[in-house]
Amino acid sequence: MRSGFNGLASKVQTALQEDPYSGHVFVFRGKRGDIIKLLWWTGDGLCLLAKRLERG
Repeated sequence: MRSGFNGLASKVQTALQEDPYSGHVFVFRGKRGDIIKLLWWTGDGLCLLAKRLERG
């Protein structure tokens, strides 16, 4: 999952047909399931949280 702020915001607009600046939290999962990213608008900017998950 290489997408950053712009790529994920674009996916929200095109695939979900939602506004990424609405204040909702959008969660993205990597293909292998080992990375999740959260994107949300805080009122003064986009925040992106990435978490790498370990197996076992």
